[in-house]
Amino acid sequence: MPSSPSVLSLRSSDRTPLLFTVNMGLEDVVVDEFRERAAAAGLDVTDTDDTPFGLQSYALVEVDAAPDDALDVARQMRSVHHVLAPLYTFTLSTNEEDALQAIQDTVKTLDVEAMETADTFRASSVRQGDHDFTSVDVQRWAGGALDARYDASVDLEDYDVEVRVDVREDQCLVSVQHTREALSRRQLEGYQPRAALKANVAYALLRLAHLDAPPDTLLDPFCGSATILLEAADLWGDTQCYGNDWNEEAVTGARTNVEMAGLSDRITIREGDAWQLEETFEDVTADLIVTNPPFGVRMASSMDFYPFYRRVLGQMAEVLRPGGLVVMLVLRQGPFNTVLDESEQFASRHVRAIEIGGLYPYVFVLERL
Repeated sequence: MPSSPSVLSLRSSDRTPLLFTVNMGLEDVVVDEFRERAAAAGLDVTDTDDTPFGLQSYALVEVDAAPDDALDVARQMRSVHHVLAPLYTFTLSTNEEDALQAIQDTVKTLDVEAMETADTFRASSVRQGDHDFTSVDVQRWAGGALDARYDASVDLEDYDVEVRVDVREDQCLVSVQHTREALSRRQLEGYQPRAALKANVAYALLRLAHLDAPPDTLLDPFCGSATILLEAADLWGDTQCYGNDWNEEAVTGARTNVEMAGLSDRITIREGDAWQLEETFEDVTADLIVTNPPFGVRMASSMDFYPFYRRVLGQMAEVLRPGGLVVMLVLRQGPFNTVLDESEQFASRHVRAIEIGGLYPYVFVLERL
């Protein structure tokens, strides 16, 4: 019989802890955003952690405020996926059967206050790491434990409470999820290509420029569905935004999205080749370029990224003012670094890796010399 794991309670009687799920590599962006929003709301943030419990893809904040007040601020967040109330964490055995049994036995002993008044619930799980079991296995075993303890029935669609039982390597984290729809899924109407950038990542890219003041003019040379531009227009009320794409369908779709958002006076979409940015935007000088160039995943084995990145940076230099910044997602760091080392037009100011849909591109922040 495996021994019961030691459980750490994350609940508090004098503060409200909140946990956010986020793309790996953007945890500190989440902490900074929440601090700003909490300060604007007059709430005191007593502690933060961008690697809580040693885990990536989460950010933890503790607020000296009532849960409802803290949640009101949390639901305004734009860099996150979900908002959770963290309850417990414990360490699992490396043995598959023992781990699942420990999840069931432990969850059965936990006090989940929200379950006491719930008529229906569902258990969900996000699992990461090398395991012989799946997230569905975790949901089934944890759900069985909750069903045995509480007088509530399972309903995967019309539920009162969602209990998250997440597994990261050997750590199990039990939380109550307060968001039904991910906050990152706010641009779902209109034109949405399959590989569109999530809104929370677009927002984070804008914040990673770390500007002292909003830019007058922003450009996205590979604008796709205009996700970055729409986030920029929401973040900076007076910034004039321009987008460019060579694909006629994308241009039409981006314009539709801009019109649906009521931002046609502040976002202009033009159709043109990224190799002719100087011609397409001869009347525009950008203060900031934020963009997500094609990763070339489908053609990666044959695509030569060195000339691609060289031409991209060359064209950006023609439309960006000296001292202006580029925030750019880069999948192939090697050839990009080679181009950057050879460039006399840009200097690197910041680099970090993030996770997007199982890929790990780098965010480069460059300054125009």
